[in-house]
Amino acid sequence: MTDLVERFRAETLLLPDAAARVMRPRLRNVDVHWHDYYELSLVLSGEAEHVVNGERHSIRRGSAFLLSPADFHSIRAVGDEPLTCYNTVIDPAAMERQLAALGAPAVDGFPWRTDDFLDAEGDFQRLQDEFDEPRLGSTRMADALVACLVVELARRCGVDDPARSRVPAADQDLRAAVLYVDRHFREPLTLAAAAAQAHLSPNYFSERFRHYTGTSFQLYLQECRLRFARSLLASTTLGVTEVCHAAGFNNLSHFGRAYRRRYAESPSARRGARSGA
Repeated sequence: MTDLVERFRAETLLLPDAAARVMRPRLRNVDVHWHDYYELSLVLSGEAEHVVNGERHSIRRGSAFLLSPADFHSIRAVGDEPLTCYNTVIDPAAMERQLAALGAPAVDGFPWRTDDFLDAEGDFQRLQDEFDEPRLGSTRMADALVACLVVELARRCGVDDPARSRVPAADQDLRAAVLYVDRHFREPLTLAAAAAQAHLSPNYFSERFRHYTGTSFQLYLQECRLRFARSLLASTTLGVTEVCHAAGFNNLSHFGRAYRRRYAESPSARRGARSGA
């Protein structure tokens, strides 16, 4: 029997009109899943194996990570003590405004992770207090605290490295559209919807997109889905049909052909290689 990858949705976790929410769970085992929101977490105690997009890391007290809606992960506690953490659910639109304010480098390179963020514990606690006991200005205070945490985590992760490339001002709207595809590729995206993110007509957007990325919109979208599918095949026991739909493909035959063209093997061969490892 195959496991199903669960998707957590912001609408079930966020209060109406709220841009974020802080929880403090005690975790033992959390199966592979993803979200339609950004997740910012700080480990307070315990140790666990954290598998993100198929890559394994050890997390412990002081570890922090920020995941985008394009990332999937699982957690397995190590030892008898559960993993206790601050877990912050952040609405995608709110987070992407924060990232845009930091400039082009901040929207790339997800997920972010560091093992040196324990000094931010007080800010997480204050953020939780603002949500649990709203007072005058709590919404503004929460926004400011989230901004401070994101900026500090970006610095710890080297996101503000001046060696990173900068996007010209003329391409900022186009970069926003590319980011939209990067975060929402599992959905039934259309060229028109992506063009709307850049405030361009579909035809002009298609031309600009190809110049900016070096490939067409459809091929770029397909590449995002194929990379995600390959990671799922390598790190879960999902069947090929389930992976096909989880990655955003709606036709198994098309998925198989695209996968073979890209990786010179069938999706089932990737699954067989993993099973035999």
